[in-house]
Amino acid sequence: MGTVKRIERVSKRSLMRFLGRFISAPRRSPEFFRSSRFDKILVIRQHNQMGDMLLAIPAFRAIRSSHPEAAIGVVTSTLNRDVLVNNPYIDRLYTYDKRNPLSHLRLIRDLRRERYDLVIVLHTVSFSFTSLVLAVLSGAALRIGSTSKYVGDSLTGSYLSLTLPLPDQAELATMNESEHNLYPLRAVGIDTDDLAPLIVPAAANARWAQSFVEEHWSGDGLKLIVHPGAGKTENTWPAGRFAEVVNTLDRIRPVNLVVIEGPRDASAVSAFSAACAVRAKVVRKRGIGDVAALLPRADLVICNDTGVMHVAAAAGANTLAIFGPTDPGRWAPRAARLHIVRAADGRMESVTATRVVQQAVEAL
Repeated sequence: MGTVKRIERVSKRSLMRFLGRFISAPRRSPEFFRSSRFDKILVIRQHNQMGDMLLAIPAFRAIRSSHPEAAIGVVTSTLNRDVLVNNPYIDRLYTYDKRNPLSHLRLIRDLRRERYDLVIVLHTVSFSFTSLVLAVLSGAALRIGSTSKYVGDSLTGSYLSLTLPLPDQAELATMNESEHNLYPLRAVGIDTDDLAPLIVPAAANARWAQSFVEEHWSGDGLKLIVHPGAGKTENTWPAGRFAEVVNTLDRIRPVNLVVIEGPRDASAVSAFSAACAVRAKVVRKRGIGDVAALLPRADLVICNDTGVMHVAAAAGANTLAIFGPTDPGRWAPRAARLHIVRAADGRMESVTATRVVQQAVEAL
């Protein structure tokens, strides 16, 4: 953590402790929440990582299952709003735009107007001071959320009616992130056995995807989508090896190739295109809904361990993901059609094109 970030975090802790002196949430037991039914529930999870949000879908499913009659609202970031649109477990979405402070007043106004009975602060990967503040400002008297002990001290006591547990580090090391999101909720009787992610494209997204398929995918060729980029450099498999895989598959069966290019993928796509012998249609500047509607229409999606992998898995696409330093046991979505190749030494460069081709053939 850099010096600026460290100073920012210490300052936030001090401010939260100070504000906590003037805040008092009514205390309730786990049994109270297990036996109570709520008409309106607000979930606050405004973190920016798309994969993390999709790994939290089972938590939303569990809340809906435990409170089937409740109206469920979710506060999300601008980045993640599109992955939650049309989700059957959510009735209303609120956008927290970190870059636009003026919008925060409108958000708080809208939350207070709805008069939520219960707020659930859902943070697992990182503790969010902002989420706690939004929970208080929502006007809901009953507020529950995960413990803050892993950021150094307990800041949640005065803000929450009940502080929920998180697993210790040894237990977490063997736990999938979807289970991690459910862990604190189980203390109040909210649970599900279904850990699958879910994204539901709108009808307009489906129409665009179908039109794209009809225009660009014809004949009996292998319908292949490749996403050679990644948000993290250490999670990026060499673009030339993606090209080698496509070239090999094309010799087995002619490939109809589509490449997905995100906002930070230009260099990876350029390197891939230079090495790939198969002509590709590049999809860029399309919304998540369009991409999610297109991915399941492919025979196979090959990608790195990154956001597109989570979208593909949540959309039900037949997906082959390449993992390096990240443990798929912890971070891969629990999707039936997700296939994984992982570097034994944690280095993406250690994964050979031959191994990926073999796994691709098996996946097909």
